[in-house]
Amino acid sequence: MRILSMHAPKQQLARSGLKRIQAPRAPALIERSILKYVKQPQSIRNLSTQALRSPLCAKPDARPRGQQWRGARWENYTRAGEPHGKPWRLSPEGIVYTVIALNGAVFLVWGAADSRMKSLNDPGMKTWMIKNFTSMWVNLKEGRVWTLVTPAFSHIEPMHFLLNMFMLYQFGTDIARVLGPKRFLLFYLGTAVGGNLLSTVMRGVVMPARTGDRSTMLQPALGASTSTVGITTLFACLYPNAMLSLFFVVPVPAWLASVGFIGWDLWRVMSAKRTRIDGAGHLGGAFAALGYYWFRLRPLIRRIR
Repeated sequence: MRILSMHAPKQQLARSGLKRIQAPRAPALIERSILKYVKQPQSIRNLSTQALRSPLCAKPDARPRGQQWRGARWENYTRAGEPHGKPWRLSPEGIVYTVIALNGAVFLVWGAADSRMKSLNDPGMKTWMIKNFTSMWVNLKEGRVWTLVTPAFSHIEPMHFLLNMFMLYQFGTDIARVLGPKRFLLFYLGTAVGGNLLSTVMRGVVMPARTGDRSTMLQPALGASTSTVGITTLFACLYPNAMLSLFFVVPVPAWLASVGFIGWDLWRVMSAKRTRIDGAGHLGGAFAALGYYWFRLRPLIRRIR
């Protein structure tokens, strides 16, 4: 199927059976990424005017996310079904599921390392995982700079893993449809670097200087929350009035939920209390997302208004 532009000539739209939709034009940087994955004309006809009030564009697939698994095929998550498409080039949904699968694989490796240490009394595998899949000041000091990225795929506790993957699935798919697979992956890694860098500096430099407790330099941190907080923050920037169910009960707009969580993390970081929640990592991911929106996406949005 040939992809048509929102501003295609009337004759071209007539031949394809599509109707012209009066909607804000998406930035040229990401318009191709949005329109490239519109598989069915019916999905465009079903878009409502309310959904198209976003500064960018509504997601092409209007079906409830639970129904997307029905009749799912490999072509739905790759570009194999497109003209000149290649099976190894993932769709927006495919890149999100790939990131979730990578997190799951590392989670299983952590389980194997823990079992090996308990059953065989061999801490070698777990020590290697700590050195390469956690962020802490010692790792950076010894030159393992890749630990600014790898903790975003690393979880030990099942509930921590499930919560982060749930947030990634809920919000990551929408962001990937806007940015496209490549930019989404770069955004995921960029927020991970920002969050882990701020977290490492806080635990390795700031907290020892403020409290005199140098044990925080050896305190490892891990988890995809640096990236998931960045994704939810960018979602709130693009769709500030989208209603979310806080704790699955309280309906709040996305901007209010994002501001509340950022304020909570900021308070915990300023209070310098040692908790199991890495507030500095969350703030680093949120600030990276805000910077990407403010300096990259916002100028494009303002240019078309």
